[in-house]
Amino acid sequence: MINRMNVLIIGATGYIGTAIDEAVTARGHRAYGVARSDAARRKLLERGTTVVEADAAKPQTLVTPARDVDAVVYAANITDADNWSVGANALRAIRKGLAGTEKTFVYISGAWVYGATGPVAATETAPLNPPPFVLRRLEHEHLTIEMSKVGIRGLVVRPGIVYGRGGGIPAMFVQSARERGAAMIVGDGKNRWATIEVSDLGNLVALALERGLPARAYNAVNDDTPQVRHIAEAASRGAGADGATKLVPQELMGAMGDCLALDQVISSERAKIDLGWSPTRPNITQDLERGSYFGAPLLL
Repeated sequence: MINRMNVLIIGATGYIGTAIDEAVTARGHRAYGVARSDAARRKLLERGTTVVEADAAKPQTLVTPARDVDAVVYAANITDADNWSVGANALRAIRKGLAGTEKTFVYISGAWVYGATGPVAATETAPLNPPPFVLRRLEHEHLTIEMSKVGIRGLVVRPGIVYGRGGGIPAMFVQSARERGAAMIVGDGKNRWATIEVSDLGNLVALALERGLPARAYNAVNDDTPQVRHIAEAASRGAGADGATKLVPQELMGAMGDCLALDQVISSERAKIDLGWSPTRPNITQDLERGSYFGAPLLL
């Protein structure tokens, strides 16, 4: 029998946070979403999520809401250097506020922290070698895992490249195919991506809240590891560009280009064993060609 939880989601209005909200609610828990703007408040209210007035950039505003629930998920989108500091400060404030409570904290990291893995699937015990673009994720992961030493059940989830619902990084393939007649590939396209559909990711996070072991990381990836050129070709076909693609030097994308060009094979076996999770959604090439991206507005 599942113990019903009140779950505070930081980043609840975002692409990943929305899926986590839905998965948590579907499993009978009550979701609370952090909002710092009128637009965010309206979005949360429209889907029936309880609104919490707080702001990760003002970390003390998170402490009382975190104490008032059973679990906290940090899924805020991080896009620049300032937000990395915001995240670290927010985690420190939550750590201090929840110390000794035995409450649960889940940090959404990413599989890019492994760097290039080579052909052997990386498990959660593999060395971490992140490109500079995501180097600060290690600090956030460390803060989360170390929470177990002060009486908090801290867990890390490392999703691969997230797709589905017409959104995420793969939407860039569709956009370029629609606008330029070819899906733009960063690098040579021979590298492999570890991917995860956004609803499958939400379900994994919900299960981690219920069953995850403290001080553990969980990879969130599908079983397939397609080459990027195959992903781009599927997106191009779905966008009506006949599978046309074009190579773009990764240097043009700056630091993010190094991440997009990573060759990664990742294992999610720990999540399957510990959490009883398995992905159920169509894989990325199916979704791009005839799924949520097909003829739909993109969520970039």
